[in-house]
Amino acid sequence: RLWENEGLPIVPYVSLSLSQWKNQNLYQVADQLGYPVFVKPACIGSSVGISKVKDSKDLLKAIKRAFKFDTKILIEKGIDAREIECSVLGNQEPVAFTPGEVVPSHEFYDYEAKYLDPKGAELKIPAPIPVAKQTEIKALALRAYRSIGVEGFARVDFFLERSTGMVYLNEINTIPGFTSISMFPRMCAFDGLSYSDLLDRLLQLGWERYQERKQLSYDYLQDTHQ
Repeated sequence: RLWENEGLPIVPYVSLSLSQWKNQNLYQVADQLGYPVFVKPACIGSSVGISKVKDSKDLLKAIKRAFKFDTKILIEKGIDAREIECSVLGNQEPVAFTPGEVVPSHEFYDYEAKYLDPKGAELKIPAPIPVAKQTEIKALALRAYRSIGVEGFARVDFFLERSTGMVYLNEINTIPGFTSISMFPRMCAFDGLSYSDLLDRLLQLGWERYQERKQLSYDYLQDTHQ
């Protein structure tokens, strides 16, 4: 909703709580979005509980599955797209790094592809897309990052629609994977920021944030007597 309010490109969706589910015709909602749709727990990472639904007969099962993991779910229009990711680093003046692409061998980049299947996905850095599209994605990543007040670091994930070349925001990961082979540090390393230097930079950003916030007052009475 925050990104939508900022005019950033997002995939058409509806969000639902448990109480709303009981009072809404979800088959009509999915029909309006158009199949396939993705049904997702709203606040769970690693693609846990996500289902790709190709027609109405599987919708109820997917909704019940998503509600096992969260009290709020999303139903999103499925688009035929490539998955592009972008690392962002910084507090007040963040920088975006060269984007990479995730090419899953599964139907989509699900939990199994991420963690259980050693050949679940190929990671390409840089993403094999035109320089102009890389620039567009980096600019959108910075807008998405700033618009919700992120500090420190995040990985911003995108869909690049195959038929139109349109870029859509998928999600922002404020605690992205951070092993030496994870996408976030690898994208930073591609632009010359090594893993150890990245760790140093994160410590520095944390210290800068602490120093900035230390100047703030939380004592209203003291303030009124000055």
